[in-house]
Amino acid sequence: MAERKNYWEMQKSFWKTPTGIAIWILLLAAFLGGGLLALNFYGHQYPVIESFHADPVVVVPGGASNLSWSVIGAEKVLIHPGVGAVDLKGTVRVEPNETTEYGIWAVNGTINRSMTLKIMVDRA
Repeated sequence: MAERKNYWEMQKSFWKTPTGIAIWILLLAAFLGGGLLALNFYGHQYPVIESFHADPVVVVPGGASNLSWSVIGAEKVLIHPGVGAVDLKGTVRVEPNETTEYGIWAVNGTINRSMTLKIMVDRA
């Protein structure tokens, strides 16, 4: 008569099979991945660009527009082209000679967020 194994003995042998080993590897990867995600979350927060606007969006040649922005959770904020490093919140006047796309970069450690907007120069 064949020997009957109890439930726990069968469970122990399952984890030694290729399927069981693969599950262990996936569980370990998920655990380590979650730990790295937690380190990222608690170590460096993701910066958030709350707003980035231009007023007006269309200007005549020689005209000006005001860029305004609000960022939270960033170590530094950059606006390009031509503006550079700025505070987390503020306004700056720009005078584009041609239609120009402006970008804002919020940086916190190695985590970056960016957004762009375009100011059009109407030559009509």
